[in-house]
Amino acid sequence: MLKKYLQQIRQGKAVHYGRMLELLPADFVRRKSELFKVRQLGSGRWQVHILSEPLFAELEQYAAHPASRREAALLGDSHQSGTGVLFQLVYHQQCQNQQPEAVVLTSRQLWQSYQPKSNLVLIENEHCFFRYPEFLLVLSQMLAMPVDLCNCDLAFASGSKASSALLTAFYQQYSGIFCAFDFDAAALELFDLLRQRLGDKVRFVAPADCSPWLPLFVHKAKQPTAMVKALALAEKHQLYGLLAALQQKDCFLEQEALLSQSINPAG
Repeated sequence: MLKKYLQQIRQGKAVHYGRMLELLPADFVRRKSELFKVRQLGSGRWQVHILSEPLFAELEQYAAHPASRREAALLGDSHQSGTGVLFQLVYHQQCQNQQPEAVVLTSRQLWQSYQPKSNLVLIENEHCFFRYPEFLLVLSQMLAMPVDLCNCDLAFASGSKASSALLTAFYQQYSGIFCAFDFDAAALELFDLLRQRLGDKVRFVAPADCSPWLPLFVHKAKQPTAMVKALALAEKHQLYGLLAALQQKDCFLEQEALLSQSINPAG
């Protein structure tokens, strides 16, 4: 039933907000003001707007794959409870070619063949992940330090999947996690969520001075509130170089553009 409510919210349909709240886990109920903005349309009918896309995506994941059959029964379908298995693509120093390792995780176990480095780089864009030798050169420029498989592991963030609770044990292996994401509101929200969950070891990759990359800030926000949210989060986390770029260009940067041959920040 919760899954149906969430689908209706996605579609912009009115729902019975009170009944939906009764189906939410306690953690999500406590954070409902971060998740939703609601407006009553009539008796039992509420228009629900999503405020945090990463948090809502995490709730959708919970509704689709409850942690137990008991939770699934409470949601209205005990048969939808699966094995609770998740895989994470990782490039590490022992990888022999372009094929990454698939780390397999459940709520209780983690299977991987390698010894993790101290640091992990989460890469949001699929093209950047699979073209990591080029992309790491850009990250090295942005961070003003060498970034390669000798000093870090690389994981494909795959959007909101990166916020899955099943990945907690995987993240706990690392003393530092660098979020190489798009420069937009959704990416900053995901970073903010990971920072709340994992602490200060999570860092958003953004240069102190974005001037060399300003020509790549070309994507207009689909909703005016998205830029407002991005600016607020950039300021909250003291990403002042990114904040200045967003204010100057009033546009976002998609990570794939960093592979462009037409921009040479070092030159």
